[in-house]
Amino acid sequence: MRVSKRIWLSGALAALAVTATGCTTPSSTQTTQNAATGGAASTVETKAVPLSVLYAGSMTHVMEQVIRPKVDQALHVDFQGEGAGSAELAHMITSKLANPDVFISASPSVDVNDLMGASNGYAAKWYATLATDQLVIAYSPKSKEAGEFKLAAEGKVPWYKVLEMPGVRFGRTDPKLDPKGVSTILMLKLAESYYHQPGLEKAILGSDENPAQVFPEEDLIAQLTSGQMDAVIAYKHEAIEWHMPYIALPSAINLGDPALAKNYAKVSWTPAGGGKTIKGAPILFTITVLTHAPHPVQAAAFVRYMTVGQGHQILLQDGFNPTPIRLYGDLQSVPASLQSIAERS
Repeated sequence: MRVSKRIWLSGALAALAVTATGCTTPSSTQTTQNAATGGAASTVETKAVPLSVLYAGSMTHVMEQVIRPKVDQALHVDFQGEGAGSAELAHMITSKLANPDVFISASPSVDVNDLMGASNGYAAKWYATLATDQLVIAYSPKSKEAGEFKLAAEGKVPWYKVLEMPGVRFGRTDPKLDPKGVSTILMLKLAESYYHQPGLEKAILGSDENPAQVFPEEDLIAQLTSGQMDAVIAYKHEAIEWHMPYIALPSAINLGDPALAKNYAKVSWTPAGGGKTIKGAPILFTITVLTHAPHPVQAAAFVRYMTVGQGHQILLQDGFNPTPIRLYGDLQSVPASLQSIAERS
C-alpha cells in the first residue's frame, strides 16, 4: 500500500506542476545565427531531457540537495529522483509501477536477485560498482540515554548493553525492502560471535520485522533528528549528513571492510516464508542503466558522471568510501560510452 500511495502522490504532484507552469521540464536556451537576418543572433528555447533516477533511500540528501542541481547543469537534464529501500524500488520496476532510466542500489544482491535474469524480465542486465560504506549506530543527543551512548562511542561500555536498556527506542529498516535492514541482521549475527554473546541478535531485534523497530528510511531520519528515536542503524555517510553523533563498530562486524569478505560470508539471512538467502558481504552501492530506460543516452552519461566524474567526488565528500569501478553481468549490454569506466586490476 505504501508503494501505491507514493506513486499516486508523485503523479499528483507532477500534474500540479504542469498546471502551475505549463511544462514538465525546465527549458534551456541556445543562441544560434540567423542567416536570413544577416547573421544576427537569435535565442531558441529547448526543454531539458527528463532523467528518472531511482536510488537507495539513504542517498536522498546527497542526491537531492547536492547532485540534482549540479547534474542538471552539467548534463543539461531535468533530474527526477526518488529514494526508497532498494529492494522496494526494484519491485516497483519489475511490476511495471516505475520505468526509470537509472537505478542505484545499496547492494549488488538487489541487482542480481530482483532485476537481472529471465525471472525478472531482464529489467537490468549489468551493473557497475559505485562506492562502499559501513554500518554505525547513530544516536540522538536529545535521547535520555545520550550519556550512555557517548560512553559506548568512547569504548567505555558495550554498545549492545545500551541498546538493551529498558525504554531505549531503537529503529531500523525493513529487511524485505531495504539492504540496510538485511545488513543490520547480519551485523548482529556477526556480533554474537565477535563478542561471545549468543542470542544477542534476538535480544536486540526481537523478530526480523519487529513492528516496534522497523520503519521506512525517511521516517527513521525524521524521528532520530527530532529525538523521537534514541538510536538507529545507519550508514556512516548518513550520520555525517544528519550531523548526528554515532558509535563506530569494529570492522569485523560493520560490513565495511572488503578484505573481510570471507568472514562476513559466514553469516546469512533468509526471508521468513521463503526467498533467496543473502550471505554477509561488504556494503557496496551499485548503479545501472535499466534495459528499458526511456532516455538511454542521458542515462549512460549520468552513470559516467557518478562513477568517474564529478558525481563520484561528491559521494566521497559526503562520507562514502571509494571502491574500484567494476562492471558485472552481461558486459555486452554495457553502453559503449561506459566500457572504459572499469578500472583494470
